[in-house]
Amino acid sequence: MSTDKTPILERPNPSTKEKCEPLFEEEWSKIYPDELVITWYWFPTAMSKRVDIKQIKGIYYRKQCISDDLGETKGWGMSFTPCWWACDIKRGFRSDAERRGFYNVAIDIGDGTMKGFTTNNLHPFLKILRSQCGPGVVCREGFPW
Repeated sequence: MSTDKTPILERPNPSTKEKCEPLFEEEWSKIYPDELVITWYWFPTAMSKRVDIKQIKGIYYRKQCISDDLGETKGWGMSFTPCWWACDIKRGFRSDAERRGFYNVAIDIGDGTMKGFTTNNLHPFLKILRSQCGPGVVCREGFPW
């Protein structure tokens, strides 16, 4: 008696997402079709924060400037504002940050704590993120606090 020993092929689980290339990527963030990934977010583990793009209610940004940022931003963690800042130890200490195009970005998903991070490619970042968000998402220069 012989037995056929052909392997059983497993079907892929339909609930698992296939990996795709990011639409936008830089040191501090990545944009995928359905999520924004903020790198170096959680303290002290430096794990990334994943934000469902459908949850985004507001995108706020401002050029990095040490005199304007004092008390409003932080290198990593919570400042005196309702925003948790992902790790960027150079935030507030870059020479010529305004001229070199560094911005602080705060994302509001309506949970009471905004998600803050750095970008130095603001216009491509905004163009791609806004194209993925719903039409009612607020996007403006300046923070709402």
